[in-house]
Amino acid sequence: MEVFHLAHPLKESLYPREPHVMALGFFDGVHLGHQSLLKQTKRIAEKNKLKFTAMTFDPHPNEVIKWEKDLRYLTPLALKIERMAAFGVDKLFVIKFNLSLASLQPSDFIKQYVLGLQAKHIVVGFDFTFGNKAQGNVDYLQKVSKNNAFDVTVISKQAQNGEKISSTLIRKIVRDGDVHLVPYYMGHQLEVKGFVYISNRHKHEKKKKSEIHIENKYILPAPGVYRVEIKNGNKACQGLFIRYGSSKRNDEISGQIIEMLKGGVAEELTVKFLNKIPFGSMPEYSSNFKEVIK
Repeated sequence: MEVFHLAHPLKESLYPREPHVMALGFFDGVHLGHQSLLKQTKRIAEKNKLKFTAMTFDPHPNEVIKWEKDLRYLTPLALKIERMAAFGVDKLFVIKFNLSLASLQPSDFIKQYVLGLQAKHIVVGFDFTFGNKAQGNVDYLQKVSKNNAFDVTVISKQAQNGEKISSTLIRKIVRDGDVHLVPYYMGHQLEVKGFVYISNRHKHEKKKKSEIHIENKYILPAPGVYRVEIKNGNKACQGLFIRYGSSKRNDEISGQIIEMLKGGVAEELTVKFLNKIPFGSMPEYSSNFKEVIK
């Protein structure tokens, strides 16, 4: 998959020279609703023998418009790119979201980011909005497409248990600690990447602790103990993740892979959250670590 990092205003030299079918959205989580949209985009592309492309934005518009600088993601950009590649996207356009782009009129967005990028067919969700103050919507797209050289397909609301599948809903599920529900909305477990560092708690203690530092801006579940799947290279095992949720104390992780790591060395891990383990109180977690994992 080719990845194009673009910023407004676009340079014509970067415009693709071949027509394609493009999915548009932010795609945080690449959840089941997004997957339905991407599958439809791929079907249309294959039927018309065109490239299958997608457009996403970075950072999230709320970071720019609403100054939500502490916003956390289900899939930070690097992981989102991985998911898009796995889905078979031929080209991914990553548009830098800034105030200049946010103030763009809907007609100018279409001119530059749809027609300018040679998209012959675009696929969006039913609630997709764009342009200055989100003035552009699917009705506007369908109206404008009648007089321009592109078609529009709108994907209807995707629901689970009567609720719309959305990144906002999934982030709430994660914050509440209900990680076992995530696969019903994302199609897979919540996954984060980070580095584990093995160190002694105090110089006078022989016991080691495994602190994990989650990179990027991943959203993490509520404080508690979680059963997880841990991957390090081609090795995998189940283990425990202690989430303290405090800036004064690093989260901890335990598992067979962790036990084999050398002290004083940072190792990259992928962690998938399976379920939360009911437990008494936070102070008990560390002392009962090995007992709980049996």
